[in-house]
Amino acid sequence: MRYNGAVTDARSTLTVDDVHPDAPGVTVLALGGELDLATIGALKDAVGDRIQPDAHVVLDLAGLMFCDSTGLGAFVALHRQASSSGARFALSAPRRRIADLFALSGIDQVISVYDSTDAALAAPPEDTD
Repeated sequence: MRYNGAVTDARSTLTVDDVHPDAPGVTVLALGGELDLATIGALKDAVGDRIQPDAHVVLDLAGLMFCDSTGLGAFVALHRQASSSGARFALSAPRRRIADLFALSGIDQVISVYDSTDAALAAPPEDTD
């Protein structure tokens, strides 16, 4: 059996773009690409320092094509960091495949996941814990 070298040699990529909402204290980051062991550092670097007391951090997952268990663990760790520091943390707009993964793993029972970024931003504070 022959394998395509491009597939086995491919490296994961993750983009994290800062989307500037009009609300103070709110950070929206749009993720694109793949979230796995190779890219988890980029996520932690981009999000970790933004989780401050009274901050509202939303990760827009519309461009996220893949997430493995390492990525799920990163979301949980960021959620815990936000909870312990008094920040709000939510995920928004996951593709169906990612949303199914959240449901299967139970992540959506721990972290607030919204259909859209607008819904995440409009949610009252008690709904984002």
